[in-house]
Amino acid sequence: QALGPSPFADDRRLGLGCRSPPLVVCTSGTMPFLPGVVGEEEAAAQGPKTISVSVVQMSGAPLARLHPGLKNTIQDLTTAISRKAGVENVPLLLSYGNRVLDPRTTVEEAGLVDGAVLVAIRYPELFVAAAYDDGIVRLWSTETGRCDREYNSNRGAVLTVDISPNGMLMVTGCMDGTANLWSVTTGKHEQIFFGHKGPVVSVACSPDGTKLATGSFDRNAQLWDMVTAESIRMLPGHRGTVTSVCFSPDGNTLGTGSEDGTAKLWRVDVKDPLGELTLHGHRGVVTSLVFSSSGMQVATGSVDMTAIVWNVKDGGCLQMVRGHKQGITSVALSPDGTTLATASQDSMAILWDVQSGQLRAVLKGHSLAMKLRSVSFSPAGTLVATGSEDGTVRLWSASTGECKGFLKAKADARKAPGVQAVSFLPGPLLGG
Repeated sequence: QALGPSPFADDRRLGLGCRSPPLVVCTSGTMPFLPGVVGEEEAAAQGPKTISVSVVQMSGAPLARLHPGLKNTIQDLTTAISRKAGVENVPLLLSYGNRVLDPRTTVEEAGLVDGAVLVAIRYPELFVAAAYDDGIVRLWSTETGRCDREYNSNRGAVLTVDISPNGMLMVTGCMDGTANLWSVTTGKHEQIFFGHKGPVVSVACSPDGTKLATGSFDRNAQLWDMVTAESIRMLPGHRGTVTSVCFSPDGNTLGTGSEDGTAKLWRVDVKDPLGELTLHGHRGVVTSLVFSSSGMQVATGSVDMTAIVWNVKDGGCLQMVRGHKQGITSVALSPDGTTLATASQDSMAILWDVQSGQLRAVLKGHSLAMKLRSVSFSPAGTLVATGSEDGTVRLWSASTGECKGFLKAKADARKAPGVQAVSFLPGPLLGG
């Protein structure tokens, strides 16, 4: 089994413009000898100074077994893996639990114990997390077009998904009213957030990774401690389902969109008096809300078929776009803030110029009978992902609107599970 070159070579910042050599899965045999990184026979001869470490891929498939000494560095391990796999020019990271290991630390300093299982991550690599109505989140590699891991909490349809800033944790919102925290690399179900009285339809991780925001059918947004899963505070005020939650880039403001046709901007700091700015302008349910990377603007989409870009400071309307034939279900802003993406019930997505409001590209390809549920920009802004009820995730060029490929889960039933949400995930960040 091998990881082939990327069919979606387009995200330049993440290095996907290069055709990487395949990473071969080594399920047997010993690793090449390096000082202190030895095979099984040498390990037996050296005795207790070495430990046994298993290395797996993101999918859980076995990659290698190493017997490092306690004074070996993590870089020694990645070098041994790279040489054995024949991918010495492809950077690799190793994660243990929910940590990406610093290559400079020793095995002992990293806290590795005999029998430890490490996950090898080709870095930089780009993934797409897709939430499905069959209750599973699937993590897709854009390099291989393959599903690398599935996350299933058996809590009903997964309606929303978000990734922590360090790329190591994933949060999902479910039909049963819970939010769930996962380790991206190990697939372990870490935490459950109880408190809502209706389905959780939107989740967002704070930029510092310490807080979680959720929005629910129960008309409330909540702030949570990411570590303890305890509720920090409730944000009542909307008169309908809280359809969308999003933190500003500095983490000081939380935006919420609602079935009541409004969006609100809340101060996150619990030490401040409760304050909010309400954005009026839509004539229907606000389905989606997202901040610009500068934090100076926020974009909203609505079933009234319009998307609006607002000034965060005073709530003024900076731009309104209209072009869909049915309601807008999701909006996204490019990292540079120049392009707005909208997904709609009309099965299409549209890319807009934020400043002029002019249409840049129409993204067609999903089944015409199915609604689009989600749209997302890649971290570099060169790719757009869309998720549809037709069961596919499609990847598009953000500059040309050309479809680069699609991802579809295998289904036991005749109908593939519908996609409810998509979110890009760059390779986990060192030091996260």
